[in-house]
Amino acid sequence: MIRAGSYWRLLAVLACVFAPISSQEESPFREETKSCDPECTKHGNCNGETGQCDCPFGLTGPTCTERLFPACHSSKDSGTTPAYGDWFPKNCICIKQLRAFPGSCPEYLKYEGQGGPPGGPCFYDILMHHNLLCYKYKDRPEADQLTDHPAVNDTALEWFHVSAYPAYTEAPVPPESWPKEHKTPDGGMLQPLSACPDRCNHRGWCQIKGQNYQGGHWDSDEPWCSCHGYYEGKSCEIADPLHCYQGCSGVGKCVHGWCHCDAGYWGHGCTRSKAYTSSTGWRPNHGDIKIYVYDLPSNVVHRRDFNDNWALVDIMYNAEIEFVDKLLGDWSVRTENPWEATLFYVPTFTYWYCGNLGSPYFLIQHVTHHLRSLPFFNLTGGRNHVLMATNDRGMCKLQEAPLDMQHSIKIAHFGQAPRRPYARHSNQHAGHQLTEHLPLPGRRFEEFPQFQAQDILEENEICMRPEKDVVVPNYLPEGWVQPFNYDEVWESSRGPGDVRVPTKRVDKAERNYTLVFGGYNRPSEAFYSQGVRQALNVMFGPGGKHDPEGPNARHDFMVAGPFHGEAGRVMRSSKFCLAPMGSGWGIRLAESMVSGCVPVIVQDHVYQALWDVLPYEDFSVRISRANLHKIVEILDDIRPEQLKKLQEGVDKWHRAFYWDTKWGGLAYNHTITALKRRALRMWSQDYRHHHLHLR
Repeated sequence: MIRAGSYWRLLAVLACVFAPISSQEESPFREETKSCDPECTKHGNCNGETGQCDCPFGLTGPTCTERLFPACHSSKDSGTTPAYGDWFPKNCICIKQLRAFPGSCPEYLKYEGQGGPPGGPCFYDILMHHNLLCYKYKDRPEADQLTDHPAVNDTALEWFHVSAYPAYTEAPVPPESWPKEHKTPDGGMLQPLSACPDRCNHRGWCQIKGQNYQGGHWDSDEPWCSCHGYYEGKSCEIADPLHCYQGCSGVGKCVHGWCHCDAGYWGHGCTRSKAYTSSTGWRPNHGDIKIYVYDLPSNVVHRRDFNDNWALVDIMYNAEIEFVDKLLGDWSVRTENPWEATLFYVPTFTYWYCGNLGSPYFLIQHVTHHLRSLPFFNLTGGRNHVLMATNDRGMCKLQEAPLDMQHSIKIAHFGQAPRRPYARHSNQHAGHQLTEHLPLPGRRFEEFPQFQAQDILEENEICMRPEKDVVVPNYLPEGWVQPFNYDEVWESSRGPGDVRVPTKRVDKAERNYTLVFGGYNRPSEAFYSQGVRQALNVMFGPGGKHDPEGPNARHDFMVAGPFHGEAGRVMRSSKFCLAPMGSGWGIRLAESMVSGCVPVIVQDHVYQALWDVLPYEDFSVRISRANLHKIVEILDDIRPEQLKKLQEGVDKWHRAFYWDTKWGGLAYNHTITALKRRALRMWSQDYRHHHLHLR
């Protein structure tokens, strides 16, 4: 028998055991938005996370009214931006102030590899010019010196030659050698700013003749405004909103490629309005992978001009812009709360600093140095920080980078990953590690050209690490996916949100070619495509294995120079399309897929776009360079039913290779999937570590 007291105690215990479990403890996060100087929003954005006034490049201070480089401005009017290119003469004090700015040529930049660094250690081209011509006003104090475009023969000027790196030096130009005119690189002639309408609103410079992105100006009697980046109009009065993320979300104005937001908003695209604190520190939710997007100060990195001009990015390098623009508006994966984020995306505008041929080595080092001063980078050694580079060779030379640069997740188009993991710095002098044995005397493979030292070294550069980095497709110009071309291959219907849903149509014209390739060759540079283009042109050229006039001619294989505007039409007439490299990544994989042409990929130890997300075996053919000389036999062996299966794979997966969501592109969606997998691999300790370990 249970006593009464014991009975009630037992009920109390059972009540505790079977009581409903609390669904969630109280959140450790709390909204806490900081305030700024009341005058901040006149020219800047109040960053509610830092309590600082975020300013456009060239302005600083609690109200964005202090100039970083006052002599680089053409006016003392508020809100102007500096000019820092070399297309027209600048005030010498401007160049001196640029050089003195710690972010121009940072002292902490260093290159740990053999030979010369992959670019100059200054982020503004004008600073790397030696013996540059500049002027000063004779009777003005430094505070009143401006780059206000006087006539070059103005008697109030005196001229100097300056050199800014490694130290600033200047030497006077003898009066008899002072310039009488200045020709601009576009064929124009510089004019005083006062000769142009409204002094170009201090957003450009004045010239006669020459040309810009809007076309040529050949009337020698009509001065016209050549506008700085992201401005247009006869007097540069229009701030083009196209060049700001999310069009500033309807709560801001695009100014010089930067969003000036309404009060209460800040950040890229004016997409920030909330800030958070945490009572437990960083606490990422492992059940829902979230990405936080950094808003780096513009004096660290910004969408800059190119030598006083519009930064006219070749559209095929636009994936960085497309990805970030979509991420900023995707609240299913993005978070404003860094304390709960699993991944941290860092916009770097890499192409604006490096172009297509440059290396982002120093830029990534510069950005990483800044991130180390913030709360989150050091928690994992940067292993959950994501940076992107769409230039030709992406993040190559990683084996020579400092460790804090190597750890972060890199997104690039070029997935070259040789068979060597982390190269230890102490072994860099061992050149034999890179050259290895050449399969044939003086040549790499049968039918291939001579390989020189540069060719061998470039194909052994480490450009990505597959256990953590992500390879994504390049941006395809809209013409490839707009109806006038796209409907030649695909039958389209409309799905939810009026998004195109394509299916393969019966080909309007039979695909009569077995394989096509049209592109540049560069016979003496085997590093260009790893020798693949050169070998193919030899094989299908005069005297080659498949000489068009010889006994083994194959007229169903078209190997030619660039097709230019005919590329899409030719690809739509072929069963297979060759997808080689260029100097780095190649565009023909994406072009082949949207053309309904099965890509034949010949790129040794190069991981392809979204390689771990997409089933390449379902829609492509892969051939090693060693077997390129057998390409005819290999493709002849593919039976009709096998080709049909590959074409069905192209039908199913081709949308992964273009970014335009309004046309049904899914490149962004698959990139997010790839990033989430990297987060899981980070938690699984799958990253290769060198000396440091995830703590």
